[in-house]
Amino acid sequence: MNKMKSLILSCLSIMLCMTISAQTVSFVPNWEIGDTASFYYEYRFSTESGGVTFNDTTSVVINLKVVSKDENGYTLNASFVNFNRSGERNDTLLKKYNITFDYKLDTTGKLIGLADSTKVLADIKALHKEIAKDDSTFALVYEPMEEKLSDTYLSGLLKNVSYIHSLNGMTLKSNKTIETKGNKTFITDEFFVPTTHKYTLESVKGNIVNVKCSSILNNEDIMPAYIEYGVQKLYSLFENSPEMIVMSIQELQDGLEKGYKESFDLKITEIYHYSFDNSSKWLNSMSGTYTAKGKKEGNTVDDVTEITITKK
Repeated sequence: MNKMKSLILSCLSIMLCMTISAQTVSFVPNWEIGDTASFYYEYRFSTESGGVTFNDTTSVVINLKVVSKDENGYTLNASFVNFNRSGERNDTLLKKYNITFDYKLDTTGKLIGLADSTKVLADIKALHKEIAKDDSTFALVYEPMEEKLSDTYLSGLLKNVSYIHSLNGMTLKSNKTIETKGNKTFITDEFFVPTTHKYTLESVKGNIVNVKCSSILNNEDIMPAYIEYGVQKLYSLFENSPEMIVMSIQELQDGLEKGYKESFDLKITEIYHYSFDNSSKWLNSMSGTYTAKGKKEGNTVDDVTEITITKK
């Protein structure tokens, strides 16, 4: 009898292990027009250099609404409200910032891009002009850079909502890591470094799915993209005076590579934890840390960025 009981328990144990190990989750949303969700987004940044520490915390509420759905995917409307910032900086733009925009996702929920970037840029420029009326400093510092800043804010809008849709379109299996290759913004919104993200399905409890995402960039990963970025920037300075360019691209690359090897030694690590509602594929929460440590252009780098997103 005891042998039979042990055999049954062993079989159940094996079946349970097989069920867990074979568990698969596909992150494909099943939204309908009119579905809404709100998220509290908090961004904490700390950097230390030369014995001086700078801290900054920014928070915002992101409201999302599904405004259309067809055979090509979804269009969502996003509005950013209730901006708050604490720290050494006081950004007038954030205090008055209240803008909405539409963006598109494919049928699996992957982010495609803004539905109408021209309209969004026009709205941002109008906001800049409104702020400049009351803020002389803003007018002096920001207005000459309006075109450049508009592009930066534009990419920032999509970056913020991209976290919410990070897992959409993926199929993850327990005990198996999926690698995806894409672009990672580093140093400026112009400069992208190819990055491999590793996604692991950690647990499934009822409708709640937990996933870990991680990536590591070392100096050898960063340098080729940074050299290319440096060459492009140098050439762009003389785009209206090509006769001023006396060095070939190869000479510029060689010079930058030599200089960067002596003044750069960076390591970037990212770790994010996602919790999804498996019944509807809305993100429940996300928390993660981005760290950059080492040496950049001869200066010590110790940057830590923490991001938290919670469904309201």
